[in-house]
Amino acid sequence: MAKKNKVLTRRDNFWNLKILLVLVITAVAYYPSIHNGFLNWDDIIYVMNNNMIKSLSAENFSKMFSTFYMGNYHPFIILSFAFDYSFFGMNATGYHVHNLVLHLLDTFLVYAFCYLLFGKKTNLALIVSLLFAIHPMHVESVAWISERKDLMYTMYFMMSLIAYLFYLEKKESKYIALSIVLFLCSLLSKAQAVTLPLVMVLIDYLLSRKVTLKTALEKLPFFLLALGFGILAIFAQKADNSVNPNGISLVNSLFYGQYSIGVYLFKLIFPIYQTCLYEYPVTLTGKVPLYIYASPLVILLLGYFIARTWKKWKTGTFGILFFLCTIFPVLQFLPVGQAIVAERYAYIPYIGLFIILGALFLGLLEKTVKSSSRNLLRWAGYILIAVLAFTTFNRTKVWFDSVSLWTDVMEKNPKSVTAYVNRGYMYNQYKEYDKAIRDCNDGLRLDSNYFKLYINRGVSYRNTGRYDLAFADFSTAIRKNPKSYETYLDRGILYTDQFGKFDPGIADFRVYLAFRPTDVNGVYNMAVAYYKKQVFDSAVVYCNKAVGLSPQNSGPYYIMALISEARGDYAGAFNFGSKARELGYAIDEGMMQNWQVKAGIAPVSLGH
Repeated sequence: MAKKNKVLTRRDNFWNLKILLVLVITAVAYYPSIHNGFLNWDDIIYVMNNNMIKSLSAENFSKMFSTFYMGNYHPFIILSFAFDYSFFGMNATGYHVHNLVLHLLDTFLVYAFCYLLFGKKTNLALIVSLLFAIHPMHVESVAWISERKDLMYTMYFMMSLIAYLFYLEKKESKYIALSIVLFLCSLLSKAQAVTLPLVMVLIDYLLSRKVTLKTALEKLPFFLLALGFGILAIFAQKADNSVNPNGISLVNSLFYGQYSIGVYLFKLIFPIYQTCLYEYPVTLTGKVPLYIYASPLVILLLGYFIARTWKKWKTGTFGILFFLCTIFPVLQFLPVGQAIVAERYAYIPYIGLFIILGALFLGLLEKTVKSSSRNLLRWAGYILIAVLAFTTFNRTKVWFDSVSLWTDVMEKNPKSVTAYVNRGYMYNQYKEYDKAIRDCNDGLRLDSNYFKLYINRGVSYRNTGRYDLAFADFSTAIRKNPKSYETYLDRGILYTDQFGKFDPGIADFRVYLAFRPTDVNGVYNMAVAYYKKQVFDSAVVYCNKAVGLSPQNSGPYYIMALISEARGDYAGAFNFGSKARELGYAIDEGMMQNWQVKAGIAPVSLGH
């Protein structure tokens, strides 16, 4: 029988001041993140323009639990943003503080899980929780508001596993029931939680629990929930057209999936060249690089490791299988989205690898006889922790705003067209149009067919008065992608407002409204086009529709005032004009007085 390792077998008290130190180090490492803002990387859709979070109404609550959002089904996440909005509004700091608190809680739960799993030993639990807390690969999950999905699903995931460990220790059915409920909460936060039943099987293996009918039946509800939510996740991705957008073949996706395992393992030890977007590696001719086909070597090495440790070192086997099982759904064997690797996907899976690293370090420390060598090992550990914490501290600053984020992507991958699109978009928002045009031109040199670059540049040209160039870019974008419906609205406004071509403008607005029939901006611009064409009946119809969609919109009332004037109805013009002014439309004072006089209305204070 192998000699027992004293470091790995002794029992310690759960409450340990060192875990408080871990949490303090974590809070310091992530402190810069609370000063970050919203990003044009899902935050606009999840928070800034998400009407579901603007009120905690029964209608919004129903929508959260009955619809897919951004290719996902995660009602708990939308609900958490709704609570944030009720407290913080559009103040990004509150959302970031919430994320950081969740990460601290997750860190504590990782500590509790490892403490219970490995014989109530604090040393291993502390090392694993500290690595989990400050590893730079976890910055994305914490510093990015939209990635609260990782933080919340992990919270329920770990709590479910902890409840399962209590069930194994105390043999009370209430704990397995609690574990099921917490698992359901995790699934409602992110679909990646479907791997939890596999982790439970691994726990049974680690604890040498025999496979019986009872152990199988107790996990049946977990596997059924996982199957149901797994199918739901596939439907959600298909509904968002997120499945295989790059057109990767089945054979190549198998190799890319294995390659991504190697990337995650490399980034564990060398968290360098981090980026928020890891695009598929391709050759200059757009083909799969030859080194991708060597990726099965990674699987062979991991298989060899498992075979050697299966009986002799269960902790090692548990750790590597924990990693593989929990990361498997996002390995792009079924390609989803445009990225081959995402740092957020490693949030839970790395726990398994941290367990291996922690156990190896403690084992080496135990075997080291000389105190000087032990001290050297400890100081090496301290230095490593300091380096990781410092790297994480600096990495959180990259997520300060969209420009800094996409500039970082360009530095790591100068050929990322997506980075040029997204940074150019933000430069337009900041009214730095020359910089936006420069980014679009640089991006078009990389890919002259990417329609979003033409849209961004068209917006820049329009806002700087270069309407002919803007029109050409909008038209090119539509030609490159006829489903670029927003661009029909942009081009239609140019037709109507700048070129006086009302029929083609109306035609563009029709295309846009077929896509978004209740968009008040599209409806209002259609009313303007009909007014300028002097088809007043149609203009009134669209004005009334715009008012119905947005009663506080002053524009339609102003158009109806102008229509009334054109028809000789000066009383109507004055009344509609007064309503438009009341809602904030800046109507010329002389125009209002002219309508008032011609209508024979007694002078009253018009107000401002």
